[in-house]
Amino acid sequence: MSTPQSPPGDNGPADPTRPWLQQTDASPSTSASQPPPPQQPQKPTAGQPRPRQPPTLTDAVQTIKPADFLTFHQAPCSRTGLLTGIGAGAAVGAIRWIMGLPIPRAANWAVGTGVLAAVGQYEYCQLRRQQEREKVKRVVEVYAAKQAREKREKEEEERRVREGEAKRKEEEERRRGWRFW
Repeated sequence: MSTPQSPPGDNGPADPTRPWLQQTDASPSTSASQPPPPQQPQKPTAGQPRPRQPPTLTDAVQTIKPADFLTFHQAPCSRTGLLTGIGAGAAVGAIRWIMGLPIPRAANWAVGTGVLAAVGQYEYCQLRRQQEREKVKRVVEVYAAKQAREKREKEEEERRVREGEAKRKEEEERRRGWRFW
C-alpha cells in the first residue's frame, strides 16, 4: 500500500493529515555528486510498533475533538454530576451573597462549590456503577455454578438410574437361566 505523493514541484506534506510524510526532493532527477538529504526520523505507521514514551499534556490535548464537547453529557454519571454541581453551586453562591459577600466573591464560592459537588457526585456515581458491575458479575458466577451443579446432579441421577436398570436386567437374566427343577 503506498501513500499519495504530491507533485514534484511541491515540497509540502504528501498527506496534510500526516505532516511527517514530506516530499524530500524538489525535482525527480538528482545528480550523483549531491549527497542525499539527511533522513528525518519517520513516525511509525499503523503496522509498525510505536516506541513506548510517556504521554505528554500535548498528546492528551490533541486527543480532544470538537465533537467531544457536544456529547460529554451523554457519558454515564456526567449528567447527575453536572446537575448536582449546578444546584450546589447556585445554593452556596446565593447563601454567601445573602450573608453579605460581594457578588464576585460569592460567585467564586458558587463556582468552587459547583466544581467540587460535580466531581464528588460523578465519582460517587462511578463507585456505585462499579459496585453494581461486581454484583452482577457475582450473580452470573453463582448462577453458572448452580447450573453446573444441577447439571452434574442430573447426570449423576441418570447414571444411577441406568446402572440400576442394568443391574436389574442382569439379575433377571441370571434368575431365568439357572433354575433348579
